[in-house]
Amino acid sequence: MRRVAIVRRADVPTFVPGDTMGRSLAKRRIDWHLRGGVSVAALAALIVGVAPAAVSAPDAPSPARLLTKQQIPVLYNQGIAHARGGWILSGTLSPIPDRDVIVRTDSQFNVLARHEKAIPSPWREQGYNHIGDVDVVGDVLYAPFEQPDYSKGHQVTARYDARTLRFLDAVELDQHENSFVAVDGKTRIAYSMDHSDGQELLRYKVGRAWKRLPPLRLSMLLEHTQGADVSAGAVWISTSDAHNDLYRVDLKTGHVDLVGRIDDPPGEGEGIDATLLPSGRLHALVLDPDMTKIWVENFSRPHVAA
Repeated sequence: MRRVAIVRRADVPTFVPGDTMGRSLAKRRIDWHLRGGVSVAALAALIVGVAPAAVSAPDAPSPARLLTKQQIPVLYNQGIAHARGGWILSGTLSPIPDRDVIVRTDSQFNVLARHEKAIPSPWREQGYNHIGDVDVVGDVLYAPFEQPDYSKGHQVTARYDARTLRFLDAVELDQHENSFVAVDGKTRIAYSMDHSDGQELLRYKVGRAWKRLPPLRLSMLLEHTQGADVSAGAVWISTSDAHNDLYRVDLKTGHVDLVGRIDDPPGEGEGIDATLLPSGRLHALVLDPDMTKIWVENFSRPHVAA
């Protein structure tokens, strides 16, 4: 059994949670200096009556905190989804041909089943060479295929058996890019984005031959989206933007909250899973800056103000 490196971290990311404008995330510190022999009591007397009363904020937002991270091979560099007893990972080593792969692992990322050249030949022959961030609902694995000519305006999403990784079927969809697919297990509505930079989520009714539904309009533009998962009334989205930001999108309103970022290491953000586990609420992939390994980073549950 292959050993897995685990790194623990207890510090909180230094950013303002819920900041949807991309403002500076540095902590502000205020140092009080007493000069000229002014006492603390005298200083307090000066501000009595003019300082506003403190207001408690039990619902103040708090960020997702990095709890642990685990190193896995760079082959599994695109998607992550929790499955019964472990994980399913996807990878594409572009521009090396025929290196798309899907694997099922145990909870410690030891490989139990592998599907090399996971994109079937009929789709591969049409130029599909990339598997993005995957999702699992029940016994079905959903995997987005992508071909690089975005001007064609169509991409493919496939289904596999989540236990054996056997290919089941695929559907061609009218969208320009296909970084991820996330399926709501309750409604069987699938979510994706037309472009990795965008302000709406595409929606499809899986049980009705992937019928296109009206998109969910977002409260802000998201950039370089890479992965998504549906959980707890929200779509959780990972990005490879300037800060590898993590977002929560309310399924009813489309309101977007910034809930975290991947900055240890500050590589390239990839897929995400939002299954509540002992290891954390959010589980995100990041490509290490040295390009030789992937980190699975486990984050605590963020608190988002109502």
